[in-house]
Amino acid sequence: FQGYRYNIDKVSNYDAVITPPYDVISDEERARLAAGSPANLVHALLPQANDTEDKYAAARTVINQWIQDGTLQQEDKPAYFLLRQQFTDLEGQHQTRCGFFAAIKLPEEGEHYVLGHERTFQGPVDDRIKLTEATEANLGAVFCLYNDHTQALKNFMGQMDTRDPDGIAHTIDGVTQEFWIVEDDPSVNEFFQGQTLYIADGHHRFQTACAYRDAQRIANPDAGTRPYDYALMGFVAFDDPGLKIYPPHRVVELPGDFDADAFMESLAKWFTIEAIEDGLTDQVETAPGECVMGIVLPGKPDHLLTLKEGDRVPFLGDDRGPSWRDLDVAVLHRGIIANIMGIPEETKHSYEKSLEGALAAGNRGDSIAFILRATKASQICACAEAGEPMPQKSTYFFPKLPSGVVIHRLR
Repeated sequence: FQGYRYNIDKVSNYDAVITPPYDVISDEERARLAAGSPANLVHALLPQANDTEDKYAAARTVINQWIQDGTLQQEDKPAYFLLRQQFTDLEGQHQTRCGFFAAIKLPEEGEHYVLGHERTFQGPVDDRIKLTEATEANLGAVFCLYNDHTQALKNFMGQMDTRDPDGIAHTIDGVTQEFWIVEDDPSVNEFFQGQTLYIADGHHRFQTACAYRDAQRIANPDAGTRPYDYALMGFVAFDDPGLKIYPPHRVVELPGDFDADAFMESLAKWFTIEAIEDGLTDQVETAPGECVMGIVLPGKPDHLLTLKEGDRVPFLGDDRGPSWRDLDVAVLHRGIIANIMGIPEETKHSYEKSLEGALAAGNRGDSIAFILRATKASQICACAEAGEPMPQKSTYFFPKLPSGVVIHRLR
């Protein structure tokens, strides 16, 4: 597609304008990014109202201004945008992950080649629809995963090794983002015919794109195929060595009448319980059970829980399918938090991607921490294919795909 991207002659450097996705930018980070450059994408991605405009109108103004003054320039011809991300993972190891940006035709009713695994909420979608209406653009990409067992895209992706990148940005999440603009390659489109894509991150962005497309079709019934029939996506292969899926550990605030001894006794009906003096996280990772997790409870030793295998229906119910019941987070949310602790299943809890943070929370006296294993890629696919949304925050992908490498306009 003919994307819009930053003109390096107009911005000091790409570091100053390219950002992580909007939904992982804190208020403090937003302020820092905005202060760093008047052209930082955050001015449109997370706009703020001013004296004369609401936040959506302010985003429209800034996007139009950037295009008019040449800060954003459209590519002369359709292109793909290759991306290489260099980062330090949560274990402190250097990693490289490769992918690319392209525009994908949004599925029509009855088509199911883009599958998600998370439940979406109307509030975030309504916000992003208003922003899309104002800017007429996909400012950020949906992050999706695909299978390439035969390395069919090896030569296409290998173009990153043949020359220097067209741009480099160091984003505030500590990731080095290198990108290349490459010519259209028919083999890419051919490869994806009949493929299933699995959303890793950006479920709300995908739903927003579909809702915006539908609204535009109603408003313009004779328009034919338009840019809004497509959405900006970032593609990463399941077998990319830099694709890391991390567990978002849970921190649950203890009820005022919580009885730790009674809780452990109730757990014993469903789990084999082992006290762990040291190395709980290693035990969670290496234990052989199908469903294993650790708990850190104030005033108690750390414990390793291994679910007693067999039929999970008595513990979790039969209102959800086997792909959902196979998830450790489902066992935690439905079985432990709801059924044993009596906390409603829809209650929001804290999520800790940091092991240190989760362990500290479990030892501070007012909360219990559950140390989880990462959800497997095969489980993501199984839930997506079965139409079984996972509990919120069942996966944590790092790094996210950057916003601002390329923008897909919808007009």
